[in-house]
Amino acid sequence: MYDRKVVYLTLICFLGLFAFMVIGADAAPKPVKITDLKAADKSPYEIGEGLKKDVKYYIDRDYTVVEMPADLVGIQWIMTGNDQKKSTGASFVTFSVDRPAIIWIAYDSRGNAKKGGTPPDWLKKDYELTSGTLKVTDGNMDTFNLWKSKKPVNGKVVIPGNAEKPAAGFGSNYIVLVEAGASTAVSPKTKLSTAWSRIKSVK
Repeated sequence: MYDRKVVYLTLICFLGLFAFMVIGADAAPKPVKITDLKAADKSPYEIGEGLKKDVKYYIDRDYTVVEMPADLVGIQWIMTGNDQKKSTGASFVTFSVDRPAIIWIAYDSRGNAKKGGTPPDWLKKDYELTSGTLKVTDGNMDTFNLWKSKKPVNGKVVIPGNAEKPAAGFGSNYIVLVEAGASTAVSPKTKLSTAWSRIKSVK
């Protein structure tokens, strides 16, 4: 009886450790191959490989990230420029992805209704405002709100200008975060169920 309890306790501890490892691994954003990046005004936007604390996020400013959601740490992003904060047009930033991808728009929090601003129509139409934020060293703005695409995008990604109507209240340009869509990954729940089944099958 004692030996059986020890075995069960060992298995439970193993499962807990495995769960921690699985969930931790899945928490990191999945990479996507990004190609053909272009800005309508020919600005030399760049593809950032891993956004995290202390990383510079614009090509033309030295502002850095102070705090961001843990599950987005290390995400790829489009390093835009703040000089294009007044950009307009239905197709200002374009690029291609090699698989279904979730697109995040980090938009100046001053352009949010809670701060008396108004986001552009395209942002409200194709993205949903989340509770996540990106805190930065730009003291005037302080925080980006994170908007998530309502569905994964595959192939060419088209993002309109920061100042498209009826945008108001903003003072900084957006940046774009990119990760593989949920359909490309196995959920932690599925992995844990499989692992538990294997453990129970051990005689």
